[in-house]
Amino acid sequence: MTDRNGYSILQIALHWGVAALILFNYFVSDGMEDALDGMVEAGGSPVANAGWHVWVGVAVLVLVVLRLIVRRISGAPEAVGNPVSLLTRAAGLGHFLLYALMLAVPVGGALAWFAGVGAAGDLHILAANALMILAGLHAAAALAHHFVFKDNTLVRMLRRA
Repeated sequence: MTDRNGYSILQIALHWGVAALILFNYFVSDGMEDALDGMVEAGGSPVANAGWHVWVGVAVLVLVVLRLIVRRISGAPEAVGNPVSLLTRAAGLGHFLLYALMLAVPVGGALAWFAGVGAAGDLHILAANALMILAGLHAAAALAHHFVFKDNTLVRMLRRA
């Protein structure tokens, strides 16, 4: 971690870009299970039949890995509040789970689509729903920091350090 008050412009762009791509993919996922089943039955190539959902998922995976690399190199501002408080610990766990799901969801989708692993597709759906719930809680916490606690937490992800 660093002593900065905010994130770099690259970190902010990756944060909001990944969030937008995940939201997009969640809402355009209808029919993907049927598309996968149809492709497997027809013996078609997954690359030839890949739609927006698949390629946006690949982009999410690449950008999340890049985001983790940038975070490792650049660090992040210290968490707001007492480092041993329950809320601060919950925030740390929540961020860990968000990153884990942001990696697991596209990996599961890729295993289902490109390797034909049916069980991975089922886990992909469950993990995607868990990711959306956790992302919603993350957004609610950011809004609580801004409007209830009136600290600088949300602002740090809206403008560069």
